[in-house]
Amino acid sequence: MTRFTLLLSAAGLCGLSLPAFAQNADFSLTYHVERTPAAQLSIETCGDVVAQMAQQAGLRADTQSHPGQLVTVIGGDEGNGAFIAQCIAVEGTTVSVVQGIDYRQQKGSLGNFADQAFAAVKAAVN
Repeated sequence: MTRFTLLLSAAGLCGLSLPAFAQNADFSLTYHVERTPAAQLSIETCGDVVAQMAQQAGLRADTQSHPGQLVTVIGGDEGNGAFIAQCIAVEGTTVSVVQGIDYRQQKGSLGNFADQAFAAVKAAVN
């Protein structure tokens, strides 16, 4: 066998093992999405609300902003899960997406955080 054939075979075996691993991974996803007129909720306010909620919950958080387009807040709790919030500007509308990913089969603290952060974003609407 040539070296190329061996490498190709090894890559194929690795590729086969990835789907099997994904099927056995334990996680729970909580997902919320809402569209609000931009005049009632800016992407900046949306991002600020989620970042403040994360700080109050003691979660690590990082905010990235693309003015006039997108504010993303990402973070989590090491070993327990992660959250992602995207505040997207679309033709006069703010689309708020809040996701919590718990590293276990049932909803846990990050799913609960996603629920609370989404409720706070909705409460911030003028």
